[in-house]
Amino acid sequence: MSQDLQAALVAEPDNPEAKALLHQRSVTVEKLLSPLPAKKERFSIEIWHEIALYLPRHDLKALLFIPHTISRVASQLLFRKLDLHFGGIDAEEDLWIHHAGEAGFADDARHAQRSADILTRIIVDLKFASAVRTLRIYAPLRDRDGALAFQIGMLTNALPNLINLRNVHISAGVEGIIPVLRVLQTCTPRLRGLSIHSPDGPTDLQFEFKHLAHFSYCTSGGTANQVHSFLAQNRDFLRIVYIDNPHWVFSTNSVSFRNLTHFHFTGYVPLNNQIFADILANGRQMESLSLCCSLEGATSQQFRATHRAYGPVLPFLRHFSFSVTGVHRRVCDRDLFPAIADFLRGRNQLRSLTLTAHDESVQRAVGFDAAVWGVLPSLVNLRNLKIAYPPDLSPGLASWLIPRSVLALSLTLEHIPSSSRDPVPFLEQLRPGIPPTLRYIGLPDLLPLRNVSAIVGHGFPMVRVVRVGNSYFGVIRGGDNVVKELEQCPKRTVAYHCAEWLEWRGCEDACAQDPSEFPS
Repeated sequence: MSQDLQAALVAEPDNPEAKALLHQRSVTVEKLLSPLPAKKERFSIEIWHEIALYLPRHDLKALLFIPHTISRVASQLLFRKLDLHFGGIDAEEDLWIHHAGEAGFADDARHAQRSADILTRIIVDLKFASAVRTLRIYAPLRDRDGALAFQIGMLTNALPNLINLRNVHISAGVEGIIPVLRVLQTCTPRLRGLSIHSPDGPTDLQFEFKHLAHFSYCTSGGTANQVHSFLAQNRDFLRIVYIDNPHWVFSTNSVSFRNLTHFHFTGYVPLNNQIFADILANGRQMESLSLCCSLEGATSQQFRATHRAYGPVLPFLRHFSFSVTGVHRRVCDRDLFPAIADFLRGRNQLRSLTLTAHDESVQRAVGFDAAVWGVLPSLVNLRNLKIAYPPDLSPGLASWLIPRSVLALSLTLEHIPSSSRDPVPFLEQLRPGIPPTLRYIGLPDLLPLRNVSAIVGHGFPMVRVVRVGNSYFGVIRGGDNVVKELEQCPKRTVAYHCAEWLEWRGCEDACAQDPSEFPS
């Protein structure tokens, strides 16, 4: 066609039609040969950032391998929360010690090297350091080889660069915690969240952090005087308080229950102590309440009297946990759990519930029997249930009392409710009434099971995760939904990233309250 147009122009140079067609063809060819314009992103990086904020961490990790803008966004969000591991862990003893064997030492060395690389990056890269919002530090109790002193020294050099740090969790011995708190007091005085786990005893808390909204402290022994003073200096700001020491008595004057949204206390309740009444009367904004106590006196009247005086209390309560670990030998408060059942009855907004008593003697003393289970059908939106199994409850009835909305179920058993020691008949009696949408089941390790798969095969065929004692197993199914195997979760994952692992399995409702986790 091009040759014909050129021939026409040779014969008649002023032919307007031939000129127009030839020009149009040259423009078309030029467009085809020209480079493609740069493709504009459909969404800006700010929009991708807002989208990624709703993704769980395991999805953000998967996005790191995608050649797209969102990969950089995922990286920034992941490194807002950093974990530093300065030693190994033996989860069975709950002590920070080195593993036995070459594999354990290699694993410890790998994590120590990773932590050193992160600290180096924080020191040399201020932009990276400015993105960190939450820092979690795990260190051994004792400095066996001298490495811990060097690691803590390197950490104290890196902390001043974390200009946007808002939350810190420290799990270490007393000698490792104090230097970190001293630097934090200087470089981040407006810290919003502080969590301390000191297994070898209380640490010195004579530091000034006067803007804390979240404070968590887990330890054993010692006295609570310093903790109460520390809480008092943050009284107007605190919204979340987590205190765990079985020997401590909590002073209600150190916090304002009117301001708290989350309160967890594991400790001791002496005779005539009014902590329950104070919480019920003043905890107007309470969303999560967890109490795990040893009782020296009767406390049921605190629930009854508060209900009579104030009517329905704690209107925003979504998570409730009440556990009795022991009672004084003279205590006989058989109205305690019936009073708690009346307090809970009909709460449609409740999402998680824990009701346990340590053993049969404690259950008898505090009135925990089959009647307490009668409150469960009224909790129609409950998703996570952990409850003790009383000796007078029939398995065939128990499973039908569990609300159909429950996705995560944990049972504490002091004995096998059957004439034989074989748990299979008990599991088979439970099975007909179990909610078909259940995803998680937790059982104690006292059950004499030869194979954990019996829990799935005989009692809970629909679950995705099984917990026996402190061990977690993921249920692997084939294409026909038949169970192929149970895959045990690694011990390190259970210790550090259990909530993330459960979320990945679709069992996020089973996540227990973790003091090292901070609200986003």
